[in-house]
Amino acid sequence: MSELPRLTLPQVKNIVFLMLENRSLDNLLGWLYEKDNPKRVLPEKSSPVYDGLQTGTYSNPAYTWDDNVQNYPVTKIPGGLGSNSDRMPYYDPNEDMFSSEIYWNGVMNQLFGNQDQISNLPYAPTVAGMKGFLQDYYTKNMVTYKGLDILWTYTPDDLPVINGLARCYAVSDRWLCSVPSQTNPNRAYSICGTSLGRESNLHYSAVETFDANTIFNSLAGAGKSLGLYYTDVWKDGMNYTEYTFPHIQKITKFDCANASPVPPKQIEICNISKFFQRASNGTLPAFTYLEPQWGYGWNGLAAKQGTDYHPPTHLQPGEDFLAQVYSAVSNGKQWNQTLLIVTFDEHGGTYDHFAPPWTATNPDEMNGPSGFMFNLFGVRVPTILISPFVYPSTVFRAPVGDANPNNLPFDHTSFIKTLLLWAGVNPNTAGFGKRMPKAPTFDYVLASTPVNQAKCVLKQAKLPSAAAGAEQAFTAAPDESLDSLFEGIPFAVIKAILGADPNQSFSGIRAEIKRYQSDPEGFENSLKAAAGEARRHGPK
Repeated sequence: MSELPRLTLPQVKNIVFLMLENRSLDNLLGWLYEKDNPKRVLPEKSSPVYDGLQTGTYSNPAYTWDDNVQNYPVTKIPGGLGSNSDRMPYYDPNEDMFSSEIYWNGVMNQLFGNQDQISNLPYAPTVAGMKGFLQDYYTKNMVTYKGLDILWTYTPDDLPVINGLARCYAVSDRWLCSVPSQTNPNRAYSICGTSLGRESNLHYSAVETFDANTIFNSLAGAGKSLGLYYTDVWKDGMNYTEYTFPHIQKITKFDCANASPVPPKQIEICNISKFFQRASNGTLPAFTYLEPQWGYGWNGLAAKQGTDYHPPTHLQPGEDFLAQVYSAVSNGKQWNQTLLIVTFDEHGGTYDHFAPPWTATNPDEMNGPSGFMFNLFGVRVPTILISPFVYPSTVFRAPVGDANPNNLPFDHTSFIKTLLLWAGVNPNTAGFGKRMPKAPTFDYVLASTPVNQAKCVLKQAKLPSAAAGAEQAFTAAPDESLDSLFEGIPFAVIKAILGADPNQSFSGIRAEIKRYQSDPEGFENSLKAAAGEARRHGPK
């Protein structure tokens, strides 16, 4: 029987959505309930224990110098790291499904490898051992900190903002990214319900577009007002989301200079300062989508510092930004009718112990270049629901029974389905493919009346110091930022310059910057040509 459209979350008039970058659940929130259990777990008959790192002893194997195999433990981040305490792992791990057409490095290797690299595409029902993170990271010649930094995880003392919000409100320990891969495919699933058969970014600059319907278009068609707020220009004068998902450009734009409320069926696309203004004066649109400031690492450096939690940049700016967003929403005039959603697009190569299941539906019967059938979910990522309608200290998983007849976990298509039902749109006829209509929804986590009026008091970070009884002493590695060099340059160009050659010198980077500044159009045209040659065709 076809599912009838139904109005969900009628108590919520405003939804604010923030998707951050490249962190697994274990990496950021693995120790969230180390000393106690959550007060409320949903569904009610599911395990009362939060599935974090306190539930077992976890490790990854690697070869020693004499070809023996040794297991290395997943641990809390050690002391003695100095200014690097909030930027582990020190290098950016592999993010795409397969990072090379020759070697099988990448997310599949992290999930299905061990001390040895995988040599072919895994197929269902092979269970992911989650043992290949160390091996996959170390094969990139990451000898700083002996490569063990890929197994280091943060505690609530290290990251009190995101951990504090997770305890004050509701966090899922079973939210999976949609694809075992990187940013563009996963963000596409969260916005379009499909990646159109793309299993990884098409090329290193990540500049590409998806010709598909978006949740923005469906919400606008249902009469919702929209806001898209950003910091960085991505390309052609547009932010990442507007450029990458061009159907958004079909929605009538509202002038950023206008202070009146955004009308129904229109979208305001402005600098993020406009979001903070609207949150303060109580004129947020029905659906608000926030882009963080993008961060990027190069050769072990925090080359472009962002607020998105992306390794290997510093996490403190991300913590500060998240705290600012929460403060703006919770102290705003619309708080008592608002839901703030905080999530991450992908795990970004950071460790997680939970094996994703092979129960995902291919949305459009497009297989990836490697033969991947989009039937395996990606790795767990933090997803937090923040609202006065959410009981404090809640952990939630997908509903069971008639509400989830296919017994599926949450993935990013659950965002689309819940939002469509909130807007009164039938998921089966909304044009998002076959996966989204089957996805479970999270509306059941929210109460019908306010149940959590106390504001979350967020602590200051307690960063490890060299004298604080470190588990192991490490020499702080050098850290340098290229932020000043990249000022005023579109972020897609930054990624292209840094991604072209991870071993290039600073003088080479400066030369590329000058080349862009002297001829921006010619430089971007050269990126398009390079992109055509660098399209991934999967491992051989």
